[in-house]
Amino acid sequence: MKILNADVEPIMEHDDTVTSYFMYEKESLRSETEGSYLEFINEFELKPGVSIQPHSHNSHEFYYVIKGSGTMRVGDGARDVSPGDLVHIEPNAPHSVLAGPDGVRCFAFAASFQKPGETFTVTTFPDWP
Repeated sequence: MKILNADVEPIMEHDDTVTSYFMYEKESLRSETEGSYLEFINEFELKPGVSIQPHSHNSHEFYYVIKGSGTMRVGDGARDVSPGDLVHIEPNAPHSVLAGPDGVRCFAFAASFQKPGETFTVTTFPDWP
């Protein structure tokens, strides 16, 4: 699991009209995502104490925390997340998120390698809601 935050040194672009905060440098994920397609872009929300069913799929999935907080579980690791955090879930890594006391809202997108009709695989974590 990789968690990044936009609390980085800004870069001025487009004739100094845009201040950019790169969590990943341009082109830095090219080799890892080559041959994929943009599977989805969405926002999702979990009510306090609710968790996403643990699962995996053949996609690079990204969650950007907009509001609230939670605990992100990827494989054997768990980390707290809050607004401004970007979680990168590598392909086929089992994952889930547990919403904190105020719930959590995330912007999500995925670069997928799944074949047509392929979907996610349900899994379980010991000691996870």
